[in-house]
Amino acid sequence: MAIISCSFLLIFLMSVVSFPHFIDASVSDACTAAAAKSPNVNHDFCVTSLQVDPKSASANYVGLAEIATKLTSENATSTKAKIKDLLAQPGNGNIKPELSTCQDLYSEMIDSLSDAAKAISSFHYDDAMTYLSAALDAPADCEDTFSEKGNASVLSVEDANAKQLNAIALAFLNI
Repeated sequence: MAIISCSFLLIFLMSVVSFPHFIDASVSDACTAAAAKSPNVNHDFCVTSLQVDPKSASANYVGLAEIATKLTSENATSTKAKIKDLLAQPGNGNIKPELSTCQDLYSEMIDSLSDAAKAISSFHYDDAMTYLSAALDAPADCEDTFSEKGNASVLSVEDANAKQLNAIALAFLNI
């Protein structure tokens, strides 16, 4: 009986350790894997972004997804604040409808990212991917709002960064 219990424990531990989400990797190696998994992930952006958080150096893929989700949420919150400031400026009257739409999109994105973070921390990775996928639409939809009206986006950098950070989080959960 003891041999069976030890064998079961050994097999269980080997399966947990060999599960890719629990493999520690350098940030650069992890970003290489994420970029290979998703054409939307830029390796250099991934490395630069994740290295901002000191925990990334020792994080596994799930930990890196958590960090990327947190960074995406911070980006979205900052972008929403920028939109609020732009809406308050009188010179932006011609793009107020687009800014208002983007503000709503970023509010929804922040909610989705919060739900994604909770799902990741509760080991509900499929749910997290659903929330992250929903959040991924906001930056593109914001950009579309400007282009549909024939206006240049004043949020193109923020939208591109949000999309990239979100794609990184998704890629790590898909590895």
